[in-house]
Amino acid sequence: MKHSSFLIAFLTTIIRYYDYALFGLSAAILSKNFLPVASDDIQLLVFFSLFSTSVSARPIGSIIFGFISDKYGRTVSIKISVILATISTIILSITPNYINIGVYATIILLFCRMIFIMSLAGEIDSIRIYVAEKAGIGHRNVANGIISFCSQLGALLAATVYHFSMSSGYADYSWRWTFIFGGVMSVLIIVMRRYFQESEEFLYYKSRPLKTNYLTPWQIIRNNSGKLITAILISGCCGGVYHFLIIFFGTFLVKMVLIISPIEAQIMNIILISIYAVMSVLAGFCADKINAKKQIIFSLILSLLTICVMQYLLQISLIWGAIILITLTPFYVVPLQIILQSIFATNIKTRMYSFSHSLGSMLFSSTTPFFCMLLWQYFHSLAIVLGFFMMLIMIICGAVWYLFKSKYIYLEEV
Repeated sequence: MKHSSFLIAFLTTIIRYYDYALFGLSAAILSKNFLPVASDDIQLLVFFSLFSTSVSARPIGSIIFGFISDKYGRTVSIKISVILATISTIILSITPNYINIGVYATIILLFCRMIFIMSLAGEIDSIRIYVAEKAGIGHRNVANGIISFCSQLGALLAATVYHFSMSSGYADYSWRWTFIFGGVMSVLIIVMRRYFQESEEFLYYKSRPLKTNYLTPWQIIRNNSGKLITAILISGCCGGVYHFLIIFFGTFLVKMVLIISPIEAQIMNIILISIYAVMSVLAGFCADKINAKKQIIFSLILSLLTICVMQYLLQISLIWGAIILITLTPFYVVPLQIILQSIFATNIKTRMYSFSHSLGSMLFSSTTPFFCMLLWQYFHSLAIVLGFFMMLIMIICGAVWYLFKSKYIYLEEV
């Protein structure tokens, strides 16, 4: 039963990140189907603005599902959020395009995305905490690395399915089947949900009369304000790094810089996602066996050096620079996710971790493609766009320095 719980958690992560990545990878085709007719750059700018707007639903999901997870169980939160995500994905796949129903198509697109993002907060954040709790202290990083591997496997599956979908002679319609596939796979998770066992760590702390069980959300936030702000900066900027390299960069090189073809961009995305997936497991293993803090610092320094070289060489080093950066990213992201979980007590962990992740996504992560497109629109400077990426890395460095200096540790009560 314990192994079944792990397998369901991994499979759920694959399917959910398939749906999540497919939306971003389908930016070009979705913008043509659900937005008014305009030039490619304007359509993409509007699409990424909707992409950013939808993230405003994530903190709501964190509050709702975080409370459910901390009060009633990680598995309860995951089961409910899976159902919502499945419904929103299927509705999007059958919605008529802008030509047929006008602005209603755009509204439905935004609504489905917001429901999906809201459920994502309750699902993926709870799964990361759930798997880490079941794996135990000595294996939490590698367990989290496997979750990241599964997330990228889902993204890789999305990139592959999307690639073949766009290569067919029916690209204007075949994209719908890619979303239907995700919805059908989610139904499988709903059927398997009865095999999901609650984590022992949660059950242990649920039975204890801790002071935090009686605090209001505002009191919990106030008591953990320093930890929360640090977690927001780290989660948001780590997500921004991912969105820049995976969601934004390929489309940008095709549509704006014009140095690679759409097919080459799709292949590049598949390569980047594959590298991130494999390196996530290796990063988790190294963090458990060696030294997580030194690994984080070393990988961040190498990332800064790489982006400096890309700034100096510009177009010559773009693709190879992206490959090096995505290779380094899991080595600081994977252990940082576990560290951010560990600074909050078990009975408030999901609320604080998920809420910081959601606010970080809203401020930095999902807004990164939009701000990068905005910078390009105003300055048409590749160096400035890369400078935005460098800023994300520098914010992570500053927040990590503060985190290690503050010496936040896990406490039973806060």
